[in-house]
Amino acid sequence: AARTLVIGWGSTYGPITAAVRRRRAAGHAVAQAHLRHLNPFPANLGKVLASYDRVIVPEMNLGQLAHLLRAAYVVDVRSFTQVTGLPFKAEQLATAIAEESADV
Repeated sequence: AARTLVIGWGSTYGPITAAVRRRRAAGHAVAQAHLRHLNPFPANLGKVLASYDRVIVPEMNLGQLAHLLRAAYVVDVRSFTQVTGLPFKAEQLATAIAEESADV
């Protein structure tokens, strides 16, 4: 079972999916979730987040979703942000996921 969850919303879906597939292909158990709406959060989101040892939130901003998740559920999330005007590259994100989940 996966001990690391990568969660996102909006335009990060494609790069997150590709990065998670790469990690899985390398033999690592990584789960993925994608939010369709942020207000209100899905009713079971707190339970889902609590069931993982590590939660990684890749965002194309300064980490607003990570901030909301920390505030709403008091869970330690690892924020991976990029504000360059360019989307994440799958390999870049896969490397970040590997580094963040290395000690889990």
